[in-house]
Amino acid sequence: MAPALLLGLLLGLLGLLWDLGGATKVLHSLCYLHVAVSEPSPGVPEFMTIGYLDGIPFMRYNSEWGRAEPLTQWIED
Repeated sequence: MAPALLLGLLLGLLGLLWDLGGATKVLHSLCYLHVAVSEPSPGVPEFMTIGYLDGIPFMRYNSEWGRAEPLTQWIED
């Protein structure tokens, strides 16, 4: 293996393991749950979705309201 390629791989690995800026790297998960009903009953929306960030619901939408509703303060701001 060429020395320059080996050095590049080593520096890349060090960059993944050690952040020179000192900032902590945080991974998050973003998930949306979509539910659709083909023949809704009265009071049951035809379509509904809920957005989750790290397992915490942060927004919801249903076809009866016709708009997204924030569930957390940071999304309202």
